Amino acid sequence: VQYAVDPSEDIIVTARRTDERLQDVPISITVYNQQQISNRNIVNGGDLATYTPSLSANGRYGSNNTSFAIRGFIQEGPTSPSVGVYFADVVAPRANGGTPAGNGAGPGSFFDLQNVQVLKGPQGTLFGRNTTGGAVLLVPQKPTDKWEGYVEGSIGNYEMRRAQAVLNAPLSDNLRIRLGVDHHKRSGYLNNIAYVPNTPLVGPKDFADVNYTAARLSVVADLTSKLQNYTIASYSHSDTNGVVPKMVFAPSAGYRAANYTAQVSALRENFYDVSNGNPYAQQKIEQW
Repeated sequence: VQYAVDPSEDIIVTARRTDERLQDVPISITVYNQQQISNRNIVNGGDLATYTPSLSANGRYGSNNTSFAIRGFIQEGPTSPSVGVYFADVVAPRANGGTPAGNGAGPGSFFDLQNVQVLKGPQGTLFGRNTTGGAVLLVPQKPTDKWEGYVEGSIGNYEMRRAQAVLNAPLSDNLRIRLGVDHHKRSGYLNNIAYVPNTPLVGPKDFADVNYTAARLSVVADLTSKLQNYTIASYSHSDTNGVVPKMVFAPSAGYRAANYTAQVSALRENFYDVSNGNPYAQQKIEQW
């Protein structure tokens, strides 16, 4: 067991499909509560992999479309990912073989959570197929019986702005709701040298930018003294320029060799310089 939170606390996890103390779960697991997630500024799957031992992320299609691998169990071309992502114990949308990206930990997934659990090793017994590497559990904060909430704002470099707001409301003894909104915007750190200001039909100014809005409504209804209904409605919308690969080597001969060599030479000066003249570069994700 690896603790990302204070080991003296009673940390409740759902790694075996029931609420248990972390100390009682006999598997390798790393757990982060919401405070730890915020302190580490984890906003996407790539950030989670940065801080979690044995967890790696494939960010080929950008931070919004990240797939996971644990302990070397990677995704092969014609197969689904080896690590499942679950939100509120429900499996998230999964990419088919040949597209190793977009498996549930998308934009807006990492706010107002009870915790994030990274389970290492095969989880097929409790979580189904295609979890030979492990599973990542995103556990949202459940509505409580208290009137409470928070508003939070963040600013940073690259014109980063982020705002969150959450309201928890016990409407009656038997009905509780929780509503949260997260908006995050930041300019890209990959500078596109093909961009020309005020010129149509050229590439965007930058890549790897962030621009998403996510909303979540949770409702808990006590139908009887022993029967409870827990429903979550969530929505996220992300509209960015996406990411772009960088050419670092060019062949000395062959078709278009001179053009490739010129691009490599132009990009050599700054590590974060890229070149893309596509005027319609876009990565748009909308999920209900």
